[in-house]
Amino acid sequence: MKKKPSHVSHYRDVRGKSRWRFRRAGFPESQTTEPFGSEAWWTWYAAASLAQPKPIAACRSAPGSIHALGVAYYASADFNGLRPATQRTYKGIFDRYRDKYGANPVALLEPRHIRGQMDSMAATPAAANNMLKVLRAVMRFAVDRGIVRTDPTSGVRMLRYRSEGFHTWTEAEVAAFETKWPVGSKERLGFDLLLYTAQRSGDVRQMIVHQVRDGRVLVRQEKTGQLVDIPLHPRLQTSLAAHKIEHLALLTTQYGKPFTEKGFGNWVSKAAERAGLPHCSAHGLRKRRPADWRKPDAQPMKSWRSLATKPSRWSSATRARPADAISPIPP
Repeated sequence: MKKKPSHVSHYRDVRGKSRWRFRRAGFPESQTTEPFGSEAWWTWYAAASLAQPKPIAACRSAPGSIHALGVAYYASADFNGLRPATQRTYKGIFDRYRDKYGANPVALLEPRHIRGQMDSMAATPAAANNMLKVLRAVMRFAVDRGIVRTDPTSGVRMLRYRSEGFHTWTEAEVAAFETKWPVGSKERLGFDLLLYTAQRSGDVRQMIVHQVRDGRVLVRQEKTGQLVDIPLHPRLQTSLAAHKIEHLALLTTQYGKPFTEKGFGNWVSKAAERAGLPHCSAHGLRKRRPADWRKPDAQPMKSWRSLATKPSRWSSATRARPADAISPIPP
C-alpha cells in the first residue's frame, strides 16, 4: 500500500463507509469514497491539491453577515456557557454552515431558505437535523441581541427518517476482536474499558490511573458533568493488570500522548478493521452490554449502563467527598 500523501486523512462514516478527506489551511475541503491508490482516487487528490486557495479576505466578516454572526456568537455567554464538548460540536457544525453561506446577510435569511438547505441534505437527514438544532441556538442569540427581528428557524421542522444508528457489536464480533487482540495489548485494554464501563469514547480516552481504585471506576462524564461510580468488572481488572501503563493516562498514542477525540475513534476502528470487523466502532460497542451479565440470576432487562451508580442517587454529602473516600455502593 502506497504511503498516503500530505493533507489527507481517512475515516469511516456512521454507515461504515470508507471516506478520504483533503484538508489544507487556506484551501477548500474535499472528500471522496474512491478506493485509496486507484486511478480515480489520485485524480480526486490531484484536483483537491491543485484547487485555488481561498481569497485572503474570505475569512473577514462583513458587518451583518452570517460570518459576523458566528464571531459574535462564539464570543457570547450563550456559547461559552456550553460544555466544551458541546462547544466543539456546535462550532464544527456552524463553521461548515458559514463556509457555504457565511457571506450572506443574516437579516435576509428566511424559513424557506433553511428548508431548502435541509432539502439539499436529504441524503444525510441526521446531519440536516443537527444543522437545524445549531441554527436554532444561534438564531435565538441573534434575536436576543437585536441582530435580527425574527427567528428564521421558527416553524422549520426536523426531517423524519428511520435509522438503526451505529452498528451494535454482536457476541461473535466481540469474540473475534478478543481473539485478534489478547489481554495485555493496548487495543484490548481500550476495548475492555469501553465494554466494561459502557462510557462514551470521549470519557474513556481521558481516563487516568487514579480513576480506578478500590474495585471501582469513577468517571466525571464530559457531556453531562455527572460523576458515575462503576463496579470494576473482573475482566477489566485482568486487562488493566496485564497491560504495562507508563503514563498518567490509561491509554496513549505510540508517542505517549493522550488520544484526540477523532484519533481515538479512528484507532478503535482500525483495530476492529484488523480484526475483520470494518463495520464496528467504539460507539457501537457502548450500545451492548457484556455477556457476563446475562446470567440466569441477573435481571434480564437491566442494561450494563444501569449498573453504574449516578450522583442523583447519592446524598449531597457523598457527592462532596473526594473520589477516594467514596465507599462502594452495592450493585
